[in-house]
Amino acid sequence: MAQLGAPLLLAGLFDHDLLLLAPAGGLGGAAGDISLSLRRPGDRLAGLGEFAAGAFGSRRALARIDVPVGKGVRLGLGGHVQHDLGWLQGTTTGERLNRGLRAGLAGTLDIDLAPSLSVALTSLYARSKAGNLPAFAFDPNAPASCDGRFASTGSADLAGQPPGQRADVALHDLRLVHAGETLRLELIGTLARQTGQLGLDLGEDRRLAAPVGGSYGLIARTVEDRTGLDLIGQTDLGVLTLRAGAGLSAAENRRDAADTLVGAVLAERRISQTRDSVHGFGQLRLESGGGLALEAGVRVDRQTLALAVNDRRAACAPCLGPAGPVRQRRTLVTPEFALSWAPSPQWRLFARSARSARLPGWNLLARTSAELVLLPEETGWHYQAGAKAELWNGRVRLDFSGFAPRTRALVSPMLDIDPLATAAAATQLLDMRNHGVDVVVAARPLGQLELAATLGLQQARWTGTVPAGAPARPLYAPDTTASLSAAWRQPLVGTGSVLVPRVAARWRSAMAAGPALGLADGISPGGWQVVAALQLEIPDGGWLMSLECENCLDQTLTDGAVVGLPTLNPPRWWQLRFTRRF
Repeated sequence: MAQLGAPLLLAGLFDHDLLLLAPAGGLGGAAGDISLSLRRPGDRLAGLGEFAAGAFGSRRALARIDVPVGKGVRLGLGGHVQHDLGWLQGTTTGERLNRGLRAGLAGTLDIDLAPSLSVALTSLYARSKAGNLPAFAFDPNAPASCDGRFASTGSADLAGQPPGQRADVALHDLRLVHAGETLRLELIGTLARQTGQLGLDLGEDRRLAAPVGGSYGLIARTVEDRTGLDLIGQTDLGVLTLRAGAGLSAAENRRDAADTLVGAVLAERRISQTRDSVHGFGQLRLESGGGLALEAGVRVDRQTLALAVNDRRAACAPCLGPAGPVRQRRTLVTPEFALSWAPSPQWRLFARSARSARLPGWNLLARTSAELVLLPEETGWHYQAGAKAELWNGRVRLDFSGFAPRTRALVSPMLDIDPLATAAAATQLLDMRNHGVDVVVAARPLGQLELAATLGLQQARWTGTVPAGAPARPLYAPDTTASLSAAWRQPLVGTGSVLVPRVAARWRSAMAAGPALGLADGISPGGWQVVAALQLEIPDGGWLMSLECENCLDQTLTDGAVVGLPTLNPPRWWQLRFTRRF
């Protein structure tokens, strides 16, 4: 299933993965778990430095270095900072409202304690501060002007909270690894804290989405703490590979939030949710010969959730309280099966089936007791089959897959970003059926020419009647996505450099972005986006100079919705980038 969208926190560091994915076992984990995996430092001194500057006052600098401290001891360090002045024009105050700041530091200390024993300590701190504010293509003060990105804000009481969103995350990971000839053991300890701040000043636009007078403000601060310990073992018995693991984790999510209208506090509360997990998994891979491989596994996760509520209004009547139980305990079982066959070195066929399960917990964005409900368990099965091929001596690579997931989930997954989604209709379960295909083709018909194309077709729909006020279709799931890209590598004779022009076009069809002013049934129209670059590479010196642009044709698309108002994609943006590797 092709989905568009990005997490709030984009650390911007290189050589690492900061993803929403399953726990260490990798089988059927709950969405929202953060995993950190930094590349291991090299055994020799090496590094990279980069600086870029461009539109909207953007500046970016990043660096990485690998340092061999001693025999069997390696240190890897990286840092990144990016700043821009924003592109959303505030028509009330005249300022730019969505200035961005992203920064981070990361490091890994990798020590070989013995030939088969190593320990690695990894730490990362990252900050992301951006707007993601409601916006319109037309200027509310001059409706005839429809070629920009505007917001009429500046009068709501945000108690000193700047408009926009901010997230800070600190992750620490300790791994002790024994890698023998046939047995590998890995002990993993993790510690993480993520904090967030949200300030939405909806100004007079709020009256266009709902008939309430004055200026409406939303303020929220969140703290999420996670700890975990996992032990994973793997043994290779020739044609059979066995992998198993067990672990435990604990998490607490605390949210302080307030809603204001013309300076009056409508709701102010702290809602806390804890989640304790004891889990284990087993997995096997059987390679019977002839390129045939069978994989099967299962993950069992015993989760316990608890809720605490504190209404902070001095004289609340009625006070905020849970609408049902304050404790939930479930055992989630998620099996997975896969089959692959490689009839030749150039071809591989595969099929996979997996079950997913998730406990969302309570609606932490609730403003009233009726909204503070325990959200139902989400479950589903995902089926996928396809082929991978490398043809004509590697000049053409093909990935093709068909998929057919079925999920029983909340009608609206926006409960963590959109207070208007807390209506009772948004907490109902419906079956979501989808089917489609993904195709990726990369080709090098000439030594200097690189071509690539992608095509995604799907039909994600709810089955049954969608409640009034809920999105008519699953969010961020366009029926069609496509892209084309090309690059030409032209050596400059006598200079040792290579000139590389690149261009790519991406297109998506209409998609559900959520209930928003100006979107019929919450559907955002589709459109093209073009990116391009002109690069000069000096391979022997490790230099790269690149002039590049995003959304080069300055197309305006609605990417999502917040509180019944649309959010827009960034306008045309360019930068000049210099990179040096050694």
